[in-house]
Parts: sequence; structure tokens; C-alpha cells
Amino acid sequence: MRSRFILAVAVVLGTAACSTATGGQAQPVPTVTKVAGPQVVVATMHVALPVGTRYTDKSQDGLLDGCVAEGSAVCHARLLDLREAASDPNAPLNLPSAKRPFGWYTGTDVPTCITAASPPGDAAVATGSDLLDSGFKPIGPKKAEYGKWQVTCQDATQNNQVRMWWLPTSKILVVEYGSSRDWDEKMDAMLAAATFS
Repeated sequence: MRSRFILAVAVVLGTAACSTATGGQAQPVPTVTKVAGPQVVVATMHVALPVGTRYTDKSQDGLLDGCVAEGSAVCHARLLDLREAASDPNAPLNLPSAKRPFGWYTGTDVPTCITAASPPGDAAVATGSDLLDSGFKPIGPKKAEYGKWQVTCQDATQNNQVRMWWLPTSKILVVEYGSSRDWDEKMDAMLAAATFS
């Protein structure tokens, strides 16, 4: 909600910058607050990251590829291009689906409880996954398969909720780990503004 308010203020300020005073004097151009962070391209999807976040395109061990994080957290969410893996019949890949218990988890091994405090590689084994919500949600002009799960973990301190958006034609997966109101709003705003090339 806050990001929509800031966007509305930026539009109003931008419009005001184009006007002149009635006395013929040019008005000074106001400074417009930056409403989005760095631009990221994942496959054909273009997104502006939330302000104050960072993106890890590739990590040395591959565990943090596509991670979006803020502050001291390592991975709040992932933006993944699965085109290559999905086209390889020998790739160890489970395609994302809200129709299976660990539908956000694409690995063929045991799912783990990734959270901002327990990033990939440090997370405990996931022991349960209950679907809380499913359907379709927008990623820019496209409709993504959506799912939200309550995940239980061997280490109960890592129990969390996971949200997933899957574009099966584009083969783009977006996963939000450790869902929270703040991050839900950031993810929804970022994905609503996505564009495709």
C-alpha cells in the first residue's frame, strides 16, 4: 500500500514539474523520490526491485542464484529462469505446481525450510506443507499459477509460509520465503509492475 502511495506522489510531482506559473515564470523542478530499486531481467521478465534490496544473479555455489534480499538477510525471495532446466529431460527438476504439497520446491531431493534467516544451504529439512491459498495472480500483464503454503520444519523455529508464482510458458518461477505482510506487499507491487520483452 505504501509503495502505491509513493508512486501516486511521484506521478503528482512529475506532473507538477511540467507546469509553469501563471506569471510566465518557470517553476523549479521538484526532486522526485526514487520509487523503485535496481532493474533486474530474469529470462523475459523485467522487474524493478524494492528500494533498499539487492539481487544475486549468480553465486559461486549456485545456492543463492536469483536471490532478492534486504538488510542482513541472505534470501527473502528468488526470481528464477527455469527454461534451460525445463528443456533438459535429464535435469533433476520438479516443475512448480500448487497441486502438490511442496509445489514451490523444484529439487528432486528433500525440500528445505528456506527463510530470510536460514538461506539455501543452511535450512532445516521441511517435514510438512499445507496449501493455504491457490489460484492465479498477476505478474505484469500475465497470469501466474499461485500458491501459498504453511511449511513445518525439523527445526520448528524455521516454520514459515512460502508463496510461489509460476509462469509455465515463460518458465519463470518466483518464490517468496518466510512470507510476511511487509514482504508480501513488496513482492505484490514488484510483480504487478513487471514487464516482458
